[in-house]
Amino acid sequence: MENPLLKRFPGVIGFPVSPFSDTGEFDTAAFRENVKFMLDTRLAALAFCGSNGEMQSLTIDEYRELSAIAGEMVGRKKGLIFGVGQTLRTAQAQARAAREAGAEAVIIMAPYSPDMNEPGLADYYKAVAEVAEVPAFLYQTKWSGILSLSLLERLQDTENICMVKDENGSMSHYLNVRANFGDRFHWVNGMAEPFAPTYWNHGVHTYTSGLACFMPQITLEIHDLATAGNWDRVKTILDEIVVPLYAIRNRREGYKCSMIKMGMTLAGLKGGRVRTPLIEMSPADVDDLKELMTRAGLLAQPVTA
Repeated sequence: MENPLLKRFPGVIGFPVSPFSDTGEFDTAAFRENVKFMLDTRLAALAFCGSNGEMQSLTIDEYRELSAIAGEMVGRKKGLIFGVGQTLRTAQAQARAAREAGAEAVIIMAPYSPDMNEPGLADYYKAVAEVAEVPAFLYQTKWSGILSLSLLERLQDTENICMVKDENGSMSHYLNVRANFGDRFHWVNGMAEPFAPTYWNHGVHTYTSGLACFMPQITLEIHDLATAGNWDRVKTILDEIVVPLYAIRNRREGYKCSMIKMGMTLAGLKGGRVRTPLIEMSPADVDDLKELMTRAGLLAQPVTA
């Protein structure tokens, strides 16, 4: 299958949030404002309804509404990607909505199962990819584990399963996949900015970013510097800004999305709230985030009369 998304790579894939109001409703106005902000950047693609977009918290009606808005706004301006997952029927319904919205690709997340098994998981991926019809990523995460060589072997004949978003970070596994499958599965660094130097030297030059929701200029600068081979400057940015942000994000389980949303709010955007079971940041952690963003020049500028 031709994979038109690859024409946009190497580059950075931004992962927008799904903003929720104080009463827990999907905030369409805030969503539109945030998407417009990200469209006015050099991000190569936008991936909606991933873990950063709290896909697991969206009803199917909200998913359809969000995907329709995203498709209308993004069009062919950037690569358009949607996450799909949960139960088989839900994932297939999401895949249809994504395709109807004009998706160039979907990211298939592993479902929860109390009795996970490799043949059944392979069948799940195939069944969702068949409905999607567009190129599909497999999502390799710490919570779902690596995509074993035997699982990939079961999937290699499913033509549109042709990419992997790696959020596990096992370089030895990636090298084994490459040794066994060559370029059959296009690999994307889902470990984001901190892993850019490591993956870059193995030829993986596209990475994903949640931080791009409020600091796209910095994540794109890292990509530009990596392209130019200026690794000293990349290290400085990672050490002074990115790694401290991740340290705050990792203080508590449940902060993965709420830290991004709070960063957006502090930057003058509309991050909104998270939905349970995610948690909001504590006031003390918000203060530390604000201090770090102040040092990095990322806070919203005050309006003067």
